Amino acid sequence: MYSKKNILSDDLTYIFDKKTGEKFFKQSSIQFCQIVHYKIKSEKSGETLLLSADGIKRRFAQTPYSERKKSKNILCWLQKFR
Repeated sequence: MYSKKNILSDDLTYIFDKKTGEKFFKQSSIQFCQIVHYKIKSEKSGETLLLSADGIKRRFAQTPYSERKKSKNILCWLQKFR
């Protein structure tokens, strides 16, 4: 039903939470019912999560969280209405 394997070294190993910016790293992957799930662990809190590949795409990003980027986007958006 499921198979467990380590993530290959050429895969992206670090991901960042889109809301908090917390850094997670992938530990292993599990395929269950033809859906790949990843076991990821937070570097800061040590919390371990098991998420599907789709769940990771929704919640995490490949680049670190930046408050500055969001404020810049808001300013550009407001300037369009002038």
